[in-house]
Amino acid sequence: RMNKKKALAISTGLGICVGLFRFIVESRMPALVPYDAQGGIWIVYGIITGGLTFAFVGFFSYYGLLAFAENRKGKAVVFGILVIAAIGWTSNRIIELERIGVALADAKNPDTDPARLKELIGYETGFGYEIDNRLASNPNSPVELLRKLHGKPYQQGTEMCLARNPNTPDDILMELMKSEDKWIQESLQSNPRYTELKAHPDGAINSEAAASP
Repeated sequence: RMNKKKALAISTGLGICVGLFRFIVESRMPALVPYDAQGGIWIVYGIITGGLTFAFVGFFSYYGLLAFAENRKGKAVVFGILVIAAIGWTSNRIIELERIGVALADAKNPDTDPARLKELIGYETGFGYEIDNRLASNPNSPVELLRKLHGKPYQQGTEMCLARNPNTPDDILMELMKSEDKWIQESLQSNPRYTELKAHPDGAINSEAAASP
């Protein structure tokens, strides 16, 4: 027979399992972008959401079990639905985090299909402009995608990635060469085409890329 002690043990165990699982998934996200300053925020967020998940699942399941034991079917159903909703909320978040991980990996992978790379521009990951930065660095990113990434407000990192990418159209590289930003200038110097472009400032070497819309 179900009593308060059993109900507490079962609900606590269920809450711990679901809450801990969510915390583990949330807290592993910073490893996907180890140099990002927001990594600590992910850990704190994981602790908060994991704790809330534990509290919700544990609370609802405890009172649901007690209601079921006391044959209060209506109340048991209500709490059962709330438990399912809390677990569903957690499941949706975990699926979303998995998609973010796949998106980050695809944006960085030089073997990713260009069509997939186009889909990822502006993808929200919770890591600022990390997706755009990876796309701007990817040697397989099509020229039209690189053009869309250029000139976005407050995305200095993306411009630095474009400056390093030898596939960036010549006209964009020439424009970046006029920048007074020292980080962009240093990035340009790591581009294997920098010296050649600097020697021919009046003409685009990569004419096909420069002419692309």
